Amino acid sequence: MTKLRLLLGACLLLFAALPAQAANTLTVGAIYVGNVNDYGYNQSMHDGLAAMRAALPGVTLLEAENVPETAESERVMEGMIQQGARLIFATSFGHQQFAFNLAKKHPDVYFEHAGGWMQAPNFGNFFGATQAAWYPMGVAAGLMTKSKTLGFVAGVPIGYVVGNINAFALGARSVNPEVQVRVVVTGGWSDKAKEAAATNALIDQGADVVTMHVDSPATVIRVAESHGVYSIGFQSLAAKALAPKGWITGLGFTWGPFMTATAKSVMTGTFKPAMVREGLGQGMLAIAPFGPAVPQTVQAQVKAAADKIASGFNPFTGPIVDNTGVVRIKAGEALGPDKMGNFDWYVAAVIGKVK
Repeated sequence: MTKLRLLLGACLLLFAALPAQAANTLTVGAIYVGNVNDYGYNQSMHDGLAAMRAALPGVTLLEAENVPETAESERVMEGMIQQGARLIFATSFGHQQFAFNLAKKHPDVYFEHAGGWMQAPNFGNFFGATQAAWYPMGVAAGLMTKSKTLGFVAGVPIGYVVGNINAFALGARSVNPEVQVRVVVTGGWSDKAKEAAATNALIDQGADVVTMHVDSPATVIRVAESHGVYSIGFQSLAAKALAPKGWITGLGFTWGPFMTATAKSVMTGTFKPAMVREGLGQGMLAIAPFGPAVPQTVQAQVKAAADKIASGFNPFTGPIVDNTGVVRIKAGEALGPDKMGNFDWYVAAVIGKVK
């Protein structure tokens, strides 16, 4: 009888422990539009989730690369849910509607979408506040250029990309008033042939520092390095490895803290949907290490500019004139973070027209 009581007691203790164990485990799914070794956007997402998994030993991570922005993404996410995923990160803009469809179908599964706007009790979205963060990148370029011509390869000229270019140009002009920024638009987020051609064209036009906003910076950086031209990276901090000589610095996403906090909230039943946008000093963006060619004096000025942005400085404070001479932001006015998607014009330092 004593043995039976002991056995029953042990069983009761085991059953009592089960909810606590369940609360410490979670299966997370993630879909990427490209390859997670792209030194860019997809790699930054993968690295953030890897940091989440390292911080939370109870997390199991399911990943799928090269998932198109079609109904196929919905099928892939559904498969992850059937494997037990209770949290899904849909990391490309075009995945939003398909993830939202599943959120309605599975109210007990939680979703985070990168860059969108849709919300539901189990659906939030997040992204980095990149525009102001490009200002110190411009400072770096403006201090390192000798030709006073900078090149920017842009994938698609949506408002947020144009805002990145404008902040970059404003930062460059703040330290080098004669600098010009030339822009070449490829028309897509991931077209290596066009990115290479754009980089070569910018170098032919005199650019001795090039940067970009495309999914992967690899092609642009490699072409620049082959020509002995400086480069500034974007999306992933890992891009530094591509340019052992010409690397200046870069702007990279650091999603780990947000992803970890989100997973914890699902584990503890405290998930709350929100539109989260964080910049330098807030958790989602960081300045990459400097390359060997960057003098300490330049590093100090770039760090000071980054600290200024992190402390709340808004580079889009008037008066600001566009490159046709029209005053776009009046003296005493400033463009807030909620307006960053509205840019359809370039600041005075930029050569080109938004199409």
